[in-house]
Amino acid sequence: MTTEILPVLANARDLAGAAPGLRAGAVFRSDAPLAGDDAPEGLAPWPPAAVVDLRDAREFDGAHPFADSATIHAIPVLGDAVFDPSMMKRTLVDLYRDMVVGAPARAIVRAVVAIAGEPGPVLVHCTAGKDRTGVSVALTLALVGVDREAIVADYVATHANMRGVMARSRSSWSGEMPPLPEGVDLEELMREMMSAPAAAIEAVLDAWAAAGGAEAWFLAHGGTRPDVEALRERLLG
Repeated sequence: MTTEILPVLANARDLAGAAPGLRAGAVFRSDAPLAGDDAPEGLAPWPPAAVVDLRDAREFDGAHPFADSATIHAIPVLGDAVFDPSMMKRTLVDLYRDMVVGAPARAIVRAVVAIAGEPGPVLVHCTAGKDRTGVSVALTLALVGVDREAIVADYVATHANMRGVMARSRSSWSGEMPPLPEGVDLEELMREMMSAPAAAIEAVLDAWAAAGGAEAWFLAHGGTRPDVEALRERLLG
């Protein structure tokens, strides 16, 4: 049976579209690239010079499609927890709150540090470009002064792309899903995982606000002020 490889990224966009004043061609976000993908419309220059890949290694098979042309920063935000059946009992709000504490929080900070430190255009992605990417991009935008409403709007924009994301994921998935825990309804789970509700990213923004703001939270989890300055130089010019 031939595996269909879909030719275009389903959830790709330039962070410059999130708010006025951001530099185009500096940072892109997307779902996972596949070998043979066409250049996505509106993202230039392409391919990126660096990639921040937030997936666990078991979410894909083989080398990254850009391994020969870009610097790859592999930063598995959730690591083994991606495959923990207990994760299936959680809402997106719960999942996102977990990403701003402990090891996932430090990984998110490392992702933003990598974005800030690369001289060429950077692509940040996970599998869907929604959850791990969504939190990492929200932090990136918050650190350069993008307001809350625009950050939420950029995150929610992913919802319309999720059917294409799922089609691409089915064509490239390398592993097996763990069994569903008792009491988990698959249809309900899929509705939750295929959505990008404002409440999920708002929970993250609330956590940062409670910590004294995104920059204070970033510094408390391993980032530095020079990292913030580099990020602002990259995206604001």
